[in-house]
Amino acid sequence: MKMKTKRMLAVITALCCMAGTVSCGRTLPNSNDDSDSSDNSNEFSVAGDEADGIETSEKEEQLTLVPRTTAAPKSAETVATDTAETSNPVSLVTRSKEEIDKIKNNKKTTAAAKTSKTTKAKTTAASTSSASSTTTTTTTKESAETTTTPQTPTIQLSYTSAEIVAGQTKAYAIVSGTYDEEWSTSDANVATVDQYGNITAVGEGSCKIRVTDKNTKEFGEIAVTVKKMQGIQQIDGITYVDGVLIANKTYALPRSYNPGGLTPETYNAFQSLVQAAANDGYSLWNASGFRSYETQEQIYNNYVYTHGQATADTFSARPGHSEHQTGMAIDVNNPSDSFNGTPEAIWLKEHCVDYGFIIRYPEGKQDITGYKYESWHIRYVGVEMAKKIRDKGIEIGNYNITLEEYFGINSKYN
Repeated sequence: MKMKTKRMLAVITALCCMAGTVSCGRTLPNSNDDSDSSDNSNEFSVAGDEADGIETSEKEEQLTLVPRTTAAPKSAETVATDTAETSNPVSLVTRSKEEIDKIKNNKKTTAAAKTSKTTKAKTTAASTSSASSTTTTTTTKESAETTTTPQTPTIQLSYTSAEIVAGQTKAYAIVSGTYDEEWSTSDANVATVDQYGNITAVGEGSCKIRVTDKNTKEFGEIAVTVKKMQGIQQIDGITYVDGVLIANKTYALPRSYNPGGLTPETYNAFQSLVQAAANDGYSLWNASGFRSYETQEQIYNNYVYTHGQATADTFSARPGHSEHQTGMAIDVNNPSDSFNGTPEAIWLKEHCVDYGFIIRYPEGKQDITGYKYESWHIRYVGVEMAKKIRDKGIEIGNYNITLEEYFGINSKYN
């Protein structure tokens, strides 16, 4: 009976232990036990469901493991905090909402700092890029300026202004330096310029004559004023009568006057004259055109040596007094008496006016011109003036009228 009773009590006790209503006399294993962690899988429940309203990252930070029993938490079980403010370890069960907010704020501050640093880096990069861009732009601008035409004259000339009269040819301006020169005019109705820089006045007004270097685009300018002259005037030592340049025994040219050859107008007019003569079956050519002061000096001195001065003065001009120095006089074909009366001489006398020329030393006018008859010597004065002189001669019955007679001037050595 007693044995039976004892067995019954043991069964009842075992059932009670299983139901958890009474202690079975065993203690829970401590952290040093080698038992599998699954043995205690039902010993803890998750607390902190009240954090459902917080973002997932904050909710996870508030998860707290709370023991079901009254067993004291293991004091050795601590985790390291990810906050930098404290060096004390924080228990999983003691991280408060204030600490979470602090951590959150720290993260925002760190993120802001990172953003600021990134922004600063971008700003620096932008500044560097901007500086680089500015440098590139400046370099490009400077490069463009070196190939653009300068705004102010840089080529130095022997003169930069000239006052001349219609029909006058101004000797070229000397260019200082070596350039690939190109000459141009701002108004061809006022003045023209040839490839050598000789300026010819056309009509009243003002214009600019420019010389430009074809490679560098550097340039120099001459301000030209053209006036219509009446009467006798001298400009730069050159005599003009009603705008026509005069070179005879009374009026001399300075040694420095040198157009460098026939003036463009003279040359072009003569080419037209030659072509017209050819069309009519006559052959004309330039036997002697422009002569410098020095060349004329040599020629005259030779004639003086061989013929004497008195004789030489009847057919050869003294240096400075020769029309050939003007660049507007031409000796045609054969400059000698043998040309007189030839078909070419007759055609020349009849047609030269139509191309702006006159027979400068007509027959029977030696006392007026100072030179004997030269049928081969023609002088360019322009078509308009040539016709005026011819018409004036017809009007007064003086068919061989001279420049001296037309203008009322003398031609005698002093």
